[in-house]
Amino acid sequence: MVVPAMAVDGSTKIMGVIGDPIAQVMTPTTINAIFAARKVNIVCVPLHISAHELDTAWKGLKALGNLIGFGITLPHKQAAMTLCDSLEPLAERVGAVNLVRREADGSFRGYQFDGKGFVRGLKGQGHTPSGSRCLMVGAGGAAIAIAFALAEEGAASLTIANRTRAKAEELAEAVNRKMGRSFARAGEPRPEPGQIVINATSLGLSASDPLPFDASLIDGTMLIAEVIAKPEVTPLLEAARARGAQIHSGIHMIHGQVDLIAAHMAEAQAKV
Repeated sequence: MVVPAMAVDGSTKIMGVIGDPIAQVMTPTTINAIFAARKVNIVCVPLHISAHELDTAWKGLKALGNLIGFGITLPHKQAAMTLCDSLEPLAERVGAVNLVRREADGSFRGYQFDGKGFVRGLKGQGHTPSGSRCLMVGAGGAAIAIAFALAEEGAASLTIANRTRAKAEELAEAVNRKMGRSFARAGEPRPEPGQIVINATSLGLSASDPLPFDASLIDGTMLIAEVIAKPEVTPLLEAARARGAQIHSGIHMIHGQVDLIAAHMAEAQAKV
């Protein structure tokens, strides 16, 4: 995507995206194009912050008077919760934030758009989560948001597989409690015919990563979906396509939420 030229001046507001690693993030490219098209004087930049420096960096971010907020990617989505001054109800329920906005009083408030973005991305590509049986590998920040969003969208069931089974069980119990129905359960990373299968782990960011599950179990009745946007086609998606399955890149989750985030951040522009 070609980002239209933007004039950066002394009144330009800054939006960051924090994470470690950071080279894979696609949000700046996508959202800067939206800001430019809307003639909003905001520029989004990636900020490489490691987990052990998050507390220190947070104080610096708070001190930047022209910073209106920042997106959050791995590994900070859960740790950032305790640093926010307040949380929207959805972020509090999910237990992870993927956006922090500076409010009118200068405070940092945490928000959650991952789940909405994932579901909007699926629907935008012609897929129907409602009534679907799903398998998700992973139980971290993005996975938590996706689990709640799938339940709210009316998916029939969700199996959660995670390296630490206790985290999968905890997530399943939390979703079932909130929805008031037996929707989610902990299980093994074994895809079944007809499922939407979601890789919500970081496996696939590097070409040397192992696949999140045995690709020989994939068949042509499945939809294999990623949360990873770069590479746009991960080794898992390549293997799935070779086995005749439909594939769904993580870039669609970005596109599904970035316009919502752009509007949300533009609201803050005049307040900073």
